[in-house]
Amino acid sequence: MFHKIQLIFIVISLAVLNLKTATAREESQTYQAGELELTTSSGEKESAVIVNTQVDMSISGLTARVKVTQAFKNELNEFVEGQYFFPLPDMSAVDALQIKIGERKIVGEVKEKSVAKKIYQAAKISGKKASLIEQYRPNIFSNKIANIAPLETIEVTIEYQQDLIYDAASGLFIRFPMTMTPRFTPSEKLVEHFGELSQSMQNAPSQLSRHPIPQIESEDYANEVKIFVRLNSGFPVESIISDSHNITVEQQSETQFKIELSEFYQADRDFILNWKPVSGSAPRAALFEEVIQQDKYLSLMIIPPTDKPVSTQPREVIFVIDTSGSMGGESIRQARSALIQGVATLIPGDYFNIIEFNSEYSLLFNRVQPANLQTKQQAEKFIQNLKADGGTNMLPAMQAALVGALKSNRLRQVIFLTDGAISNESQLFNEITQSLKNSRLFTVGIGSAPNAFFMQRAAEFGRGTFTFINNSKNAAQKMSELFEKISQPQLSNIQLDWPDNIEVEMWPEKIADLYSGEPLWIKAKLKANQKNNGNALQTLKITGHLANRLWQSEVAFNPLNT
Repeated sequence: MFHKIQLIFIVISLAVLNLKTATAREESQTYQAGELELTTSSGEKESAVIVNTQVDMSISGLTARVKVTQAFKNELNEFVEGQYFFPLPDMSAVDALQIKIGERKIVGEVKEKSVAKKIYQAAKISGKKASLIEQYRPNIFSNKIANIAPLETIEVTIEYQQDLIYDAASGLFIRFPMTMTPRFTPSEKLVEHFGELSQSMQNAPSQLSRHPIPQIESEDYANEVKIFVRLNSGFPVESIISDSHNITVEQQSETQFKIELSEFYQADRDFILNWKPVSGSAPRAALFEEVIQQDKYLSLMIIPPTDKPVSTQPREVIFVIDTSGSMGGESIRQARSALIQGVATLIPGDYFNIIEFNSEYSLLFNRVQPANLQTKQQAEKFIQNLKADGGTNMLPAMQAALVGALKSNRLRQVIFLTDGAISNESQLFNEITQSLKNSRLFTVGIGSAPNAFFMQRAAEFGRGTFTFINNSKNAAQKMSELFEKISQPQLSNIQLDWPDNIEVEMWPEKIADLYSGEPLWIKAKLKANQKNNGNALQTLKITGHLANRLWQSEVAFNPLNT
């Protein structure tokens, strides 16, 4: 028998989030996903026993649909309220949720936030089974479940859709987060609000202290995870690999594969899967269309030309490295290795500096210095002595990194190495948009579970790219690939020329430079106006500068549902 109860789904791209902490803090522990925290009648909190976790992915072309099912058991001898915490990828949207409690099922319905909360509270007071799902942070969600009986088993199933990431070096990439990194909040006065993207970032009261992320010790819970992937690549595949887990791959056709974990794993690290097209088979353009009511939504990917620029522009590179407490252990080792590799790629004519930060920040040089043998040796010694300790006060370091914008005719690039364990994302986003000017911001994610939401979005605002390093053994290769890519933009000053008979709302509004193998990834909402010419095909023109010459491409689409 199915029982429906209204829930709230906060989609990442339209997330509304109010957060606040009582004091500045930095946690050294890590948090693990799939925690069901039970609150007893006396107010005490205990963790429910986890039974199993299963992840089913269906990947087609450039999109993925993911279904996550986790089962828990209430071993307490009383009725309790549960709060379930789980992370999601930053480029995803939840569209289905089901709670199974014993033999009863609760199926989620989308409702406006305030309405959903009232329905949940009314159901809870009346003793009915109910569930409320909210966004806890931009990539961490929480789900409340009322009136769980003693010894009952609770099964939570969520489904979401996700955009995939294409990279020339590794092909297509998907990351399924299974851990949550603690977030540092630098001030008790911090106020932030995540509104609709079209409205940018605004300020509003916040309430983080109401919803603490639960902390668990991984050795106390087996938390076995099973992952099954059905991949329809859409093109011949050269390789399918995972840097995070051992996998088995069963090929069913030239473009279809079944993938699963080949051994037992706990849910203590993010799952990463890469598949690369056979050389020459990658599409030059891909357009995906969806009609909702009378509006059309487009996802557009354009791969830039393969022509290499004839010259390399001198660069001014500012390295920023996070040395806070959350970067301890393997993370700081990865960061040091990546930073040393980054400095090594500098060539004569380049200038650079290094900024390290935790609770405070410091600079290697008072001002940028030319890259030569002496300054590189100074930099390596400085890097080797870096240790992880203190808070993650990122804002002053970001301000210091962007101070030199517009003062140089060199190609100015800021390389930011961090796990992103902060809670004042909007404050950083505002600083980037206001101070970026002629700089480009490239974020490098360090550790097993970096804050991908912050780093991906910061790179978008910074007109740069995000690189994820999850293994110190891969740091040198990843940084080498990054610097080879950004040494000269493949395409700059990009403009999209939409037909004038169509109203367009586009994200991102400001298009980043493109680098070797990096696709142009655009989301747009189309609405035909009174000038529309029926259902005739329209053409989107894309122009940019390739070295000193004009580059142009175009793609045809139908603005209406036919």
